Amino acid sequence: MKNYFKKVKSIFPALLVSILISTLVCFFLRYLIELKAEIDLKLVNWEFVIPLFIAVISVILMRNKFRVLQFENKEKDNFFYIFICLALIFSLIIISQMFFTKYFYKSIRVNDVSEIKFDRAISEYEINKLYVDQKQGKGDFQTKTVGRNGEKMQMQVFFIAPLFKDSASAKAISKVWYSEIKDTTISYSLSDKKKNAAAKKFIQHTIDYFEKKNFSQEHHFEKVFQSDEKETFDKLIMNHDKSALILKPVSNETKNADYFLYLYFKILAVGLIIILFSLIFIPYKEVKYDKKNDEFLSILNFLIPKKGNYFLPVIINLNLIYYFVLAFFQVDIFYPRTEDLVIFGAVSSEKIAQGEIWRLLTAIFMHGSLPHIVYNMLTLSFAGIFAKDIFGEKRLSIIYFTSGILSIIITLCFHPDNYVGLGASGAIFGMIGAIFGVSCANGFKDNKIIIFVTSGYLLLNVLFGLITNSDNVVHISGFLIGALVSWLFFIRK
Repeated sequence: MKNYFKKVKSIFPALLVSILISTLVCFFLRYLIELKAEIDLKLVNWEFVIPLFIAVISVILMRNKFRVLQFENKEKDNFFYIFICLALIFSLIIISQMFFTKYFYKSIRVNDVSEIKFDRAISEYEINKLYVDQKQGKGDFQTKTVGRNGEKMQMQVFFIAPLFKDSASAKAISKVWYSEIKDTTISYSLSDKKKNAAAKKFIQHTIDYFEKKNFSQEHHFEKVFQSDEKETFDKLIMNHDKSALILKPVSNETKNADYFLYLYFKILAVGLIIILFSLIFIPYKEVKYDKKNDEFLSILNFLIPKKGNYFLPVIINLNLIYYFVLAFFQVDIFYPRTEDLVIFGAVSSEKIAQGEIWRLLTAIFMHGSLPHIVYNMLTLSFAGIFAKDIFGEKRLSIIYFTSGILSIIITLCFHPDNYVGLGASGAIFGMIGAIFGVSCANGFKDNKIIIFVTSGYLLLNVLFGLITNSDNVVHISGFLIGALVSWLFFIRK
């Protein structure tokens, strides 16, 4: 029991301080930027991106406190406890931001639209009487790639129309707008003909929905905060000066500030209890800090190019930088829109046919979503370390780029019309295919485990692609090209 309290003493105070400081930093940062400086960042930044960044920094700073947790089995480590603390801090910061929105942004009740006050501090409106002028309504159709490997396409219809107190006042100019988004998802691997048919059916269904909808039954609204959706609505109504108020219908059971404050302390208590309980099952050992055993510094060291280790760090950093540069240009960090991906260098059969050959290279560094890049970078790291020991830096770079570019070209041959896609997976599968190829060339008996693992990885991804109706051409072609290049290297050797 004595050692238990030593573990608690080492971790608990640092965790509580990290939670307090992280919550306050994000809270006051938003207060200064959004309320005082009146600079509107996208809501997703405050409720996900910034909390994640602050939580990661907090855990990194307190990572040494976990070194007293020493498993008897040396193969185990304390990552589980670090992850729990990260998840707890991250969750609490997000909830504190939801509390911020409800606490600092008020809700009001008005009889009709003419009574609405244009106040930054108001986010929710209960409107007793309203009229949506559908004749002045505007719409937009958009698509974006979603899914772990970008195997699905989400279609969205944006609808916005001016709000008035009644039909008689509809001839006036309104600064208050009703907005709504309808969406559906289809497989990205469908033929262009089927995609177009699905799009037409969805658009017609959405038109029928809005024509039949009784807008007067909507009474509870929320202001559309800065986001990709708001940018689309702003463009539709040419709201360049941001003076128009765009509202969206919400349930009348929206949570208030007290709910999120209660939820914050509830999750804090549950999280701390889980951590305190879990500390019972791991031994305590006095450990002095040693830079050589610091996992975080090891990761940083891995990502820094140095003699004998240039290619992998450079490629991983380029992938990460490329993705987050898109976020800097206000591209959706979770699931970028198809149009945005094309603008910043994705494969487009139409654009390549017009002479934009450079897309064969830029597409190798592009990813369809946040889960997609995380998954790909982990695979690239593990496969790359193994492949580098086999082929060396120069040959690995040849395998990577050859597989990436040729797999894109092959995919374009299978999808010649209006194809839009990415090429990072083809290059990564090329490395895995190269490991498979050289292992086969060196003899099945001595390398059967590696052969089974690499071929099994391809098979699992192909099966996953069949289940989700995703495009497997880039995966299979990248794998086979990598295997072929490795055989050529083997023959030459």
